[in-house]
Amino acid sequence: MDRRIVSLLVLLFVSGMALSIAAYIFGIFPFDLEVAAGLKGFHHPLFVALMGGVSYLGDRWIPLLPVAVITALCCFRRRWVEATFVVATLSAILLAEVLKVLVGRPRPPTFIMDLPPLFKSIDQYAYPSGHVLLFVVFYGFMTYLSSKYLTDWVRSISISICISLIVLIGPSRIVLGDHWMSDVMGSYIIGAFWLIILILLYQMVLHRRKGASTQKR
Repeated sequence: MDRRIVSLLVLLFVSGMALSIAAYIFGIFPFDLEVAAGLKGFHHPLFVALMGGVSYLGDRWIPLLPVAVITALCCFRRRWVEATFVVATLSAILLAEVLKVLVGRPRPPTFIMDLPPLFKSIDQYAYPSGHVLLFVVFYGFMTYLSSKYLTDWVRSISISICISLIVLIGPSRIVLGDHWMSDVMGSYIIGAFWLIILILLYQMVLHRRKGASTQKR
């Protein structure tokens, strides 16, 4: 494995662990309050609508729809490995829920609990943001697959959409009052770590399948 990748993984892991432990010990950081206070006076209708629309794509069961569509397309094209790893991106949800319980940080006071009973016991906690973590992992993996298999304008559009959603989902969770700034920061760090792990596993599986196919010949 490339040393640069290993170094990046170590950096992301240590950073994610440090921020998670700090969130557990200290709770809310001063800059969380400063960012939240700074956003209170910024409520341009178009901006808030954009943030709400992006955030809505990560609400409840809605994230399952793009995962299901992409998985179905992969199966239709007999891309079984790709289909498996697209579904595997949903592991980000489980990772986020486990960390929420372990850290146990409360949501911002502006957060409104409007969730089914199944989610209430876990989603009362803020750190990390499940929306951000899932977007980084799923749309990050879609960016990788797009760069690998798509061509021309289709690839450009796909990558642009995926990256835009990853960039916008973090601010949307803060603007809507559902998360603290450090929740989002931690989610980007942890999500990037998990995304790289999935990509490396995907590449390993492809390499082994290619080796097995060569041996049969």
